[in-house]
Amino acid sequence: MPESSETLTPRPFKRVASLFSVRCFVMALALLTGVTGVAAAASPDFLYLAPATVDLTVLLAPPPAPGSDGEAADLAAVIAASQGRTAAEAARAAADATTSALRFADAMGAGFTADNLPYALPFLDRAAHDTHALVSAAKVGFDRLRPQAVDARVAPLRSDGEPGPSSTRRSGAYPSGHAAFAYVTGILLAAMVPEKGAEIFARAADYSHNRLIAGAHFPTDIEAGRIAGTVIAGQLLRDPRFLADFGRARAEVRHALGYAVP
Repeated sequence: MPESSETLTPRPFKRVASLFSVRCFVMALALLTGVTGVAAAASPDFLYLAPATVDLTVLLAPPPAPGSDGEAADLAAVIAASQGRTAAEAARAAADATTSALRFADAMGAGFTADNLPYALPFLDRAAHDTHALVSAAKVGFDRLRPQAVDARVAPLRSDGEPGPSSTRRSGAYPSGHAAFAYVTGILLAAMVPEKGAEIFARAADYSHNRLIAGAHFPTDIEAGRIAGTVIAGQLLRDPRFLADFGRARAEVRHALGYAVP
C-alpha cells in the first residue's frame, strides 16, 4: 500500500518518564545484559522465546490509577489528539493499524517490497508473533481499559479510517501492542540496515503515535509499548536460533535495498 507523502511529527509524551521508575529500567537492563547465550526452549505459542523469558508485568510500572492525576493527563492527551486529527492523519492512523513490517517501506526505500523479501518478511512476522504473545499476557495482567471505554469524548477510528468504535475496544490498553510491534520491528530493521537507523526509528515513533491519533491508546500505553518492544528485541537478539535466521533475513534486506552484504 503506498504511503502518504505527508509525515507526522511525533509529539513528545510529557509526564510519562516519571511513571516508569528507576527500578523498572534497572530490571530491564539486567534482563538485557545478564542473559546467557543459551536459548530457552520456546513454548508451543512462541516461535523463539519462552514465555517466562520476558515478564512485562514485572518490567513495567503499572499504568496510572483510575481517577489519578496521571490518568487525567493521559485522558486529556488522547481526547485532544483524537478530536483534533485531520483527514490525512486519520487515513494514516487507520493504515498503521496493520501490523506489517511493510509499514516501514517509506523509511526503508523502494526495494522494501514483498516480492523482494520472501524470507525476511515472514521472519519479521515471527518476531511480531512472539511480541504479540508477550504483550497480550501483560495486557491481561494490567487490565487497563481503552480510552474509548473510559470517556465518551474520545473519538476512536474504525479500520476504514472513519470515526466509530474500533475492533480493539474490548482488549486491554496497557501496554500498546502496536507500539511494541513498531519498536521490535524498528530495532531489528535498524540492526539490519544501520545506514537507515534515523529514518527507521522516526517511523517507529510515528507509527506508535498514530495509536494516540486513532484514540486507541493513552500516551502511557504507547510509552510502555516502546519499552516492552525494546526489551523484547534485545532478548530476541540474544537467542542463537533467532540470530541464525536474522543473518539470512539481514542479507536479503540489504540486497533488496542495494547495500553491500558483509
